[in-house]
Amino acid sequence: MKRVIVTGHLGFIASAFCERFGQTYEISGIDFAGWGSMLENLMPGVRDFRADIADRDAVDRIVEQTRPDAIVNFAAESHVDRSNEDDSCFWRSNVLGARNLALAASKRGIRMVHVSTDEVYGDATSASEPWIESMAFRPKNPYAVTKAAAEMLLAVYAKGRTELDLVLTRGANTVGPRQFPEKAIPKAVWCFTHGVPFPLFRTPARRMWLHVADHVAGIEAALRKGQRGEAYNIAPMADCEAVTETVIERVRDLVGRGDIQKVEDRDHYDLRYWMDASKAKLALGWQAVHGLEDTLSSTVRWYLDHPAWLEAAHAKVSPAGPGG
Repeated sequence: MKRVIVTGHLGFIASAFCERFGQTYEISGIDFAGWGSMLENLMPGVRDFRADIADRDAVDRIVEQTRPDAIVNFAAESHVDRSNEDDSCFWRSNVLGARNLALAASKRGIRMVHVSTDEVYGDATSASEPWIESMAFRPKNPYAVTKAAAEMLLAVYAKGRTELDLVLTRGANTVGPRQFPEKAIPKAVWCFTHGVPFPLFRTPARRMWLHVADHVAGIEAALRKGQRGEAYNIAPMADCEAVTETVIERVRDLVGRGDIQKVEDRDHYDLRYWMDASKAKLALGWQAVHGLEDTLSSTVRWYLDHPAWLEAAHAKVSPAGPGG
C-alpha cells in the first residue's frame, strides 16, 4: 500500500498517525475542521481536503481523485459529556460518515481500517477478566452507542454483498500531544497552569492510559497485517491501568502546582475500561512500549512546551466538562 486516506487528520490521534507515517505513505486527509480539529495539527506533506465524511458525494469525489490503496477512519465525535447533551452530530459523523467511507472503499475494492474504542464494551467494573474482541457490546453512553452501531453496520457490509475489506481496531484511553483540552490530561495542564481547579468526578474510575504513539503504531500494524473482518484491541501494558485521580495528581506534580475539586459524576459514567491486547500482539506483531510514567511525563512536557497550541485549543472549548 502506497496511498492512504486518513480521515480526521486535523484531530488528535490521526495527526499523530500522519506525523509518524508521513514518510511511509502518501497521505490525503479529509477533515471538516469542526470541534476538536486544529489547523495547527496539519502535518507536512499531507494533502489537505476540507470535507464532511457525512457528505457521501464529497467522500466519493475525494476517493476518486486520490485513488487510495486504503482508508483509515479516525474521524469521530468523541466526547461523552457532549453526547449526553446532544447526540445528533455523533450519529452523523460516527455512523453515517463511516457508512459513506465503507461504501466508497467497497466500491473500489480497497481496505478500510475503522478506528473504534474500548467504550463499546461498556463498563468492566464487575468483570473478572479483561475484555477480548469476542465480548458482547454493552455501551452505556450515546457516544459509545454510535461507535458500536458503526462497527455493527460495517461488519454487515464486510460479510454482505459489498464485500468490504474491513479491519477494526478498538483503542484504549489514549493520551499524548495535540489532544483537545476537553480531555483529562490537557485540560488538567491548562487548569493547573492558569490557577483554575481541575474538576474531577467524585467516584474513582479506572482507565488504561495508552500513549498515542503506541496507538497509531497498532493501527498501522492493523492496516498492513490485519485479517479481513477481524477486530483488534489496542491497549497498553497492564501496569498502565490507573485511577484517574492518581493520574491527575501526577500531572499536578509534573506541572508543579494546581488544585483539584471534586464534582458530581456525569450521566452514564463508566467506572472501568479493561482490555486484553494479546490478539494484536500475536496476529499483528504489535505491542505497546510506553509505560505509565513515560506516557504521563512526556505528554505533560509537550503541553508545557507548547503553550500557544494549548491556549488556541482551549479557546475553542466552551464550556468543557469535568475530567474523567
